[in-house]
Amino acid sequence: MLLRLALVPTAVWLASLAARRWGHAVSGYLGGLPLIGGPITLFLAIDLGVEFAARSALFTLAAVAGQAAHLLAFACVARRRGWQMALAAGWASFFGVSLLAAQSSLTPLPALGLALAGLVSAWLGLPAIRGEAGLPAIPAMELRLRLVAAFVLAGFILWAAPVFGPVASGVLLSLPITGSIMPPFTLALYGADPLARLLRGFVVGLCGFTAFFVVVASSVEAWGIAPAFLAAVPAALAAVFLASHSTRRAQA
Repeated sequence: MLLRLALVPTAVWLASLAARRWGHAVSGYLGGLPLIGGPITLFLAIDLGVEFAARSALFTLAAVAGQAAHLLAFACVARRRGWQMALAAGWASFFGVSLLAAQSSLTPLPALGLALAGLVSAWLGLPAIRGEAGLPAIPAMELRLRLVAAFVLAGFILWAAPVFGPVASGVLLSLPITGSIMPPFTLALYGADPLARLLRGFVVGLCGFTAFFVVVASSVEAWGIAPAFLAAVPAALAAVFLASHSTRRAQA
């Protein structure tokens, strides 16, 4: 159990080091990827079976729309009210959209449509990028918060999943943990344009998150754990590559 819990913050730590090297947009790409949700879903599949994992992944996929709503609400409120009110608005939007999705009878295709609709809406509604990109320093306090939050979330979900079931665990796996830590620090330390780069990077990263969970939700019962997760990883990376390439061409 301790090894499993350690793997999640380790992945977040490695992503943070990469972001220091390649900038705010890449930080968003990595923050949107399933660095926390992917390993935890794998553990759920091993411990509770493929049917549980498939249903949990389905609602994690649907809750991507909630993550998109979180980003959009944060961006809109941060322009006028600061990061505290923006964060409250983001969490309220996430829970409103995600709980609505959790009440629906979903299959992978409608859940995918809901996730993509949320991501397109966020991309169209987020502030435009202006100015030159700089490299984020990622203060030690921000990095510690990321690691602690990842560790606590992993532990809570692994404990709560058998108690509350796959729907609740699926929504919890989509909680915007890095999306609630990175944007406030970015806004406070670097300003509005780096925040816009970060949030748009999150949207690109969430394309990979979406691809990962649609593959797991639709294939883990039929293929088994190892083939489904081995297919989900390159699908996530390919989705991020295609989304980043497409968005760069659109902005050119």
